[in-house]
Amino acid sequence: MIFYASQRANAAELGKHLLNGDENDHVTVHEVRGFVSETLAGALREAEAMSRGTRCKQFLFSVSLNPPEDADVPIEEFEAAIEEIERRLHLIGQPRIVVFHEKNGRRHCHAVWSRIDTEKLVAVNMAHFKRKLMDLSRGLFLKYGWKMPDGMKKGQPRSPWHMTREEHRQAVRLSQDPQAMKIMLKGVWEQSDSKESFASALQERGFLLARGDKRGFVALDVTGGVYSLTRWLDIGTRELKARLGLPEKLPDITAAKTFLAERMGENLQRYIAESKQRAKEIRQPLVQEIRALVAVQRKEREDLIQRQQTRWVQETRKRAARMPRGFKGIWHKATGEYKKIRALNEAETKVALERDRKELHTLVRSHLLERQELQKTVKTSKEEHKTEALRIRQEIARYVSTATEPPAPQAVKSVENVPVAVQMAAVETKIALLSGDLSMLQSALESNLISDEMRGAIRRMIERTLETLHITAVEEKEYKEKTREKEVIEKQAQLNEYIRRYAELQVKQEAEARKIEANRQFYAVVMNMGYALNGVPRWPIAVMSPPPEKRLDERVFTATLRERPNNELLSTVTRPYVRPPVNPPMATVNLRTSVLETKELLRRAGLRPDGGSPSIKPNASIRMAATTPVTKASVRFNARR
Repeated sequence: MIFYASQRANAAELGKHLLNGDENDHVTVHEVRGFVSETLAGALREAEAMSRGTRCKQFLFSVSLNPPEDADVPIEEFEAAIEEIERRLHLIGQPRIVVFHEKNGRRHCHAVWSRIDTEKLVAVNMAHFKRKLMDLSRGLFLKYGWKMPDGMKKGQPRSPWHMTREEHRQAVRLSQDPQAMKIMLKGVWEQSDSKESFASALQERGFLLARGDKRGFVALDVTGGVYSLTRWLDIGTRELKARLGLPEKLPDITAAKTFLAERMGENLQRYIAESKQRAKEIRQPLVQEIRALVAVQRKEREDLIQRQQTRWVQETRKRAARMPRGFKGIWHKATGEYKKIRALNEAETKVALERDRKELHTLVRSHLLERQELQKTVKTSKEEHKTEALRIRQEIARYVSTATEPPAPQAVKSVENVPVAVQMAAVETKIALLSGDLSMLQSALESNLISDEMRGAIRRMIERTLETLHITAVEEKEYKEKTREKEVIEKQAQLNEYIRRYAELQVKQEAEARKIEANRQFYAVVMNMGYALNGVPRWPIAVMSPPPEKRLDERVFTATLRERPNNELLSTVTRPYVRPPVNPPMATVNLRTSVLETKELLRRAGLRPDGGSPSIKPNASIRMAATTPVTKASVRFNARR
């Protein structure tokens, strides 16, 4: 069974709830233990009086035991669960109250303990009572083989439609279906992705998004009900702010209620009242049937309890008659017969008590089954009422035309700060306007039926009315001019802001253009680089073969070099290098020609070009005749980085 437990005070409110026979079909006070008073209200007042001797504020511990709807749980099982709660929470021996409630075809139990230890005048520590009760609840579900709720399974998330006691009570106070309200609000939140879409979806369902007094974000319905979004959506304020922004930008509850009240006309209020009355008339036959069934069941239980009490008195007298008195009783005690008779009486008493409980449980079970059959019809009626309520809410929302942010209410001028003369002039102006046209008052001055004093009063009224109207017209004109001036200032500020942003974007565009141009030039320089390769470059190069008509014939060129004198060849190597003009697409160099000339010069000097030992011929005479011109080869190189 499911436990709802809390530490609390306010014994009077708890007593009223435990004895509430209007919301419950049957209320049975099962046990009042450990108190001087025998009534429930007196016991709770006694517990509160005992707490005055301590500093304990929450002097009561209340637990609600709720078995599944279709479970058949006798009283003994409830008592066993209560005893186990006492053992686990260290409440053994504490005064307690046990009350049974039957509602909507279900039976549940309320157990209330006083936390005050009367001997030590200290409160029992209720550490980790929720975790302990959850473990006990799981054990009971496994013990009796009941279907365990998903929220109680280990590792399973809690149901998204789970409601706290505060949410349920708030919905009941506002005459709304708690489950339907939670499903509707969560559905709106899941379907929206921004503040505008969320407020629009709420508007279609007759709600208004506003800022709460204690809560950041709330939703108001057309009847003035306030729903905290953090509580009904089960999400934190940080997630709400991420989607809806700051709550300070929303209207407060007072402004929102004023905004809704202005749109709740008399016809709309009459329509809401008529729809509620129509729904009440539809439910009335079913309510009367439930009340008639409850009355019959209460009568049957009273008759059964009366019969059991009568039979109990008769059986008690019969058992008492077995006990002898006087000398005969002394003789029975001496012989041991008294002990046997007493054991027999105790056994019969126990059997009679179990019999009475079994009879009462059988009757209660039959009543629950009857109520459950009727409850099916009630559920069907509730589903129809939900659909009708949603339709009415949407229709009201279209009439009300709620907005996301209603206009802020204008500040009302304090009457105390207004001079009396101004107030009198305003009142006289209203009187004049309500009396009719000013021309009618002016024509009344010519009447002979009024006295001079009245004529003077009317004349003063006309003058003040004209003056007030003139002042009002001037104020309205000044207000319009100020409003227009304010709009101009705001538009000028917006224009300046746009101009500033345009200048910033223009500067960024120019910087990007300069960057692109610099990158293009650098790319062109890198791709079209030319080098005079007198040495080895720092990066590898790729040499392309020249065309056949420009290739160098080494045999012809060597023969030509042999005919040239040494001085001419030496001047070719030692003279300053003059770089030839470079064509940007290619670099033309005389690399191979220079290499051949250098090899020939080293050979004539007696040195081997490949680094071998020198072979010197001192008397060798070399004669060369430069008869043919030297053809320079063009070599095309493409330097790549």
